[in-house]
Amino acid sequence: MKYIGPFLRLNSLTVDNIEKQLLFFSRESFKHIVLQSNCGIRTSIQELKLKKIPNFDINIFKRNSPLLCIYKKANPKLEKNGWDEESFKKEILAGSNAYMNLMLTDCAHYYKTFENIDVNLFALSKLYSQLSIKQLDFFSSNLRSSEGVFIDKKDCSNDLTGELKLEDKSSKFKFSEQALFMAAYYKASLLADSDDAVAYRDFSLDILNMFIDYKDEIYNLSFDELNNLCFAFNIFYEASKNEDAMHILFDLFDLLEEKYNHWDSEKINDKLQSLCLLNINFLCGYKNLSLLKYKDLANEIYQTLNSFYDSELGIFIKKSEKKTIDFSAEEIVLYTLCQVLMTKLNPEESQKILTEVYKRQLINSGLVLSWPDSPSLDSAERYRNFSNKAEDLLDESYFRMPSISTPEINELAPIFVKSISYNKKKDTFEASKNSFYSSKNIPLLYTIHYLLK
Repeated sequence: MKYIGPFLRLNSLTVDNIEKQLLFFSRESFKHIVLQSNCGIRTSIQELKLKKIPNFDINIFKRNSPLLCIYKKANPKLEKNGWDEESFKKEILAGSNAYMNLMLTDCAHYYKTFENIDVNLFALSKLYSQLSIKQLDFFSSNLRSSEGVFIDKKDCSNDLTGELKLEDKSSKFKFSEQALFMAAYYKASLLADSDDAVAYRDFSLDILNMFIDYKDEIYNLSFDELNNLCFAFNIFYEASKNEDAMHILFDLFDLLEEKYNHWDSEKINDKLQSLCLLNINFLCGYKNLSLLKYKDLANEIYQTLNSFYDSELGIFIKKSEKKTIDFSAEEIVLYTLCQVLMTKLNPEESQKILTEVYKRQLINSGLVLSWPDSPSLDSAERYRNFSNKAEDLLDESYFRMPSISTPEINELAPIFVKSISYNKKKDTFEASKNSFYSSKNIPLLYTIHYLLK
């Protein structure tokens, strides 16, 4: 049964609408990528050995091929059995796969809330939990260097024999990616379905010990690597409340603040994505460590972010003499998230920047190829507090904007493209080529879900 909605759509977007739409997109896009794209090394539903769920037909997942790891790039055009496999760039990026596993764990917790409410949604919790564990076992066996750190790999497997063969793409590793895996293994140890919880927790703490032992090397990292490392430690500390991690977090914040204080206006203009993540990090730091200083720094950065907004155009814009200005997917999504988070932190602030940027730059710019359809009236997700009561029915505006087609209509996956270009003279946007990049989509989907859940 489908709810058509009201005849007129005159209501303006609220922060709650935007937040719920982004959360819905993050989960549905992720589900499509992980279960239906085939864009990676796959396992099967049978191999996950899901425990029997009362009143649930496992065949609902029979056409799905869950990913053990995800590839770097693909053409997201929908075909009969997934995406175009000829288009896959079979490199396996460590960071993208760590974020994928973190998203599995977080979504498993979300869908667990549907136990005794919606059996189909609850089944996703079981599937995601088992897939998360199977992925982590795959990662520890196949995505590490001879020294034991997680690195990028290339899939050189023989399609005819089915023999798995992964080669090192580079021996270099990033501290921030090791921290993401540290968080992933720790969060997996908290899953109810994890029989190896102690082993995962111990492995996670082994990675933490590496950071303690190599603490001096952290001080020499670039600003962007420190920023990414800080975000990973925020994720880990929120889950573990580990005291050693807390001390490292304090050091990371001090380093970031010191480096940021030396930025001039030109640097700020060139580092918009970094500035957005810094704002997010300080907000997470305020939440995790209850230090008022971090809230003040977040507010200070927020004012700088607002200075990019052009009220006449209804978009944020970087200073440039060029006729067109490029915006990465990260810049637009992270800027929008900063607006959501800061508006919630300071409810008295105007919502105009958020609503205009969301509509013009995220929704109507071509950044998103398609948007999943709203849940049916039979789904508990369609109701406030999952009540299934008619009076709690949520309008479609809590799930999607009508201006973007569904995947079924335009035959494109619900993903972010790499970037968009803004033509200043024409006041129009043009999207980059319809390509899927795991290094952009998976971190962004996780960041949306992590911050707004």
